Amino acid sequence: MNQLKRILAFAVMLALMLPAAAVSAQEDTVVLGGMPFGLTMYTSGVIVVNVDDTSSPARDAGVRENDIVLRANGEEITSNEALKQVVESSGGEDIALSLSRGENPISLTVTPQQDGDGGWSLGMWVRDSTAGLGTITYFDESTCSFGALGHGINDRDTGLLLPLGSGKIVNAEITSITKAQPGIAGGLNGYMGGETLGTITVNNSFGVYGRCERIPQGERIACAGDSEIATGDAVIYCTLDTGGVCSYSVTVEKLNLNDESGQNMTLRVTDEALLNRTGGIVQGMSGSPIVQNGKLIGAVTHVFVNSPQMGYGISIGNMRENYRRYGGYASG
Repeated sequence: MNQLKRILAFAVMLALMLPAAAVSAQEDTVVLGGMPFGLTMYTSGVIVVNVDDTSSPARDAGVRENDIVLRANGEEITSNEALKQVVESSGGEDIALSLSRGENPISLTVTPQQDGDGGWSLGMWVRDSTAGLGTITYFDESTCSFGALGHGINDRDTGLLLPLGSGKIVNAEITSITKAQPGIAGGLNGYMGGETLGTITVNNSFGVYGRCERIPQGERIACAGDSEIATGDAVIYCTLDTGGVCSYSVTVEKLNLNDESGQNMTLRVTDEALLNRTGGIVQGMSGSPIVQNGKLIGAVTHVFVNSPQMGYGISIGNMRENYRRYGGYASG
């Protein structure tokens, strides 16, 4: 067995960065998910997560938190280390930065200052990658693709939707559960394995999608159109331990299928077994497929922190359409 790296499961909160219209899913068939995965993602450029408040060349030059550094002195910045090398080699001379701020390109000139170790610094912190655990929603045999999470991967400090440079998903194993309590988010804890399941090609506000190495054996299920989704009983599929994917009862209490944020339904966990083990919806369950009347209707996306038995879900039509819309769709 490949050496496993332990991490704490987390569910990244949705950043409402991309508009979308609610649409009906086609009557297509996918392979049902519900299994955990480990995710590693590297950004396109590096994200400024903090700028020193005092004596900061970056702040003086106009750099802000959430800016994305794309180039420095004309060199493409693909990692924290790449930016550090440009700064160190500057010898204190001005550095031309090319940034992205929201939808706008920004060009700034920053003058490094010497740090206490005799090196050079811009007085800002940047991040180039993230990792965590989530749940697969579906696999699509027709495109050899997957959909997961039902929301995007956001930076944990800034809340910014991370611009995808590259990424992959790997197998994962759930080993313990931190039970949710009102006001305290719970979580699935586990290990990332060494088997690559797929490559991430899309990270947007409606899910994480990509190409599969292979499609696993599993239940084939039809995707419901919006008109087929109703309030009432449903089930979610997720993995809480080494016993594999299990189903748990929920109630769809409210529908808002025209919501452009992807918060298309409000769920309440009613399954006593799930409530006893997790306290409700916990981090790491994002992406858990929701099934009603034998069809896939969506995925769990968020928990109400003060009422963890409650949460949001996105419709499967919204997930599928936004994968196609934002460049992820490709025939296999």
